[in-house]
Amino acid sequence: MDSDRGMSKVKLWGIIGGVAALIITIIICVVLYLLGGSDQSALERLRDIAVIFIVLTSVVTVIFLAGITAALVYLVFQIKDRVIPLLEEATGTVTRVRGTTNFITEEAVKPLIEMKSQYARIRRMSKIVTGKDKKPPKVGSV
Repeated sequence: MDSDRGMSKVKLWGIIGGVAALIITIIICVVLYLLGGSDQSALERLRDIAVIFIVLTSVVTVIFLAGITAALVYLVFQIKDRVIPLLEEATGTVTRVRGTTNFITEEAVKPLIEMKSQYARIRRMSKIVTGKDKKPPKVGSV
């Protein structure tokens, strides 16, 4: 319920802002048109108004781009100060994990492999000693 109310307030303020901007633009156009000299035709006045709006739009765009650039530079400096220590900590963690993996490989898995190889050796020797090592003849061979 509250989020719907918040969205409707945002929509209402957006509509009010849009209407206000439209009214201000119309007022500026009328004032600029009336400021034109009596020796100018209507087309010349409209041309001058269009040039003024193009210049204003360019100025506003440059101001916005300068603000965005400043915000990005600030963000880069903030991230740099926080990411470098984080990367150093991650490198230390990776080193510890690598050491743990090596330890587990050497201390836990190696004895299991040795035990399995001893078991396989004993089985092979018992088959040889008991004579069960003979392979069955291949079918179709002479």
